[in-house]
Amino acid sequence: MRDRATALGALQFDLTRRELLRTGFGGVLLLSFGALLPSGCARYSPIARPLKFLSRKEFAVVTRAAVRILGLPDDRGDEIGGFIDALLADLPPTTQNQARLMLRVVEHGTHLFDLKPRRFTRLSPAEQDAYLRGWMESSLGARRIIFRALKTLAALGYYAQPSAWHPIGYDGPWLGRVDIGSRFTHEEPAPLAVVRARFPNR
Repeated sequence: MRDRATALGALQFDLTRRELLRTGFGGVLLLSFGALLPSGCARYSPIARPLKFLSRKEFAVVTRAAVRILGLPDDRGDEIGGFIDALLADLPPTTQNQARLMLRVVEHGTHLFDLKPRRFTRLSPAEQDAYLRGWMESSLGARRIIFRALKTLAALGYYAQPSAWHPIGYDGPWLGRVDIGSRFTHEEPAPLAVVRARFPNR
């Protein structure tokens, strides 16, 4: 829980407008670019699970980014995306707004940074990997911050799934599942007279 709280704190810090602006021109560029991007999702496939916060477009972006960053099969994206959706639904509105902007910029940043005619979710897996690597290794600090936030979301979504626990040697939370008895053996109380008889000089 402490690691999760630390990751959430870092995520909220990364997704503040002030933190992006502190990176200089790159932060201003990304915020301006993101404000102009469309938020509609008419061209994105319907999702079987009900969403609490993300739109279909945002869900598609975050799930594709998660499976490519973590090197997972495509079918793992839905469960990870569901966790991220619920997670973002509980964050403050300012962080939520920045998360939406981040996902729009990642989706359409292919046109600005790589001069590609297709958006991120329409690229091939190899192209998506190269595109995300560009964010990770970019000379613009704002792009690296956004990649770090994406990676944090992906890791939180993945390691929240019970299917991810066995490969790392984690058998799941003990609370409510494992009965942990007391390891202390309590002694029977002795009468005060007996104690005094054993320690007459005290």
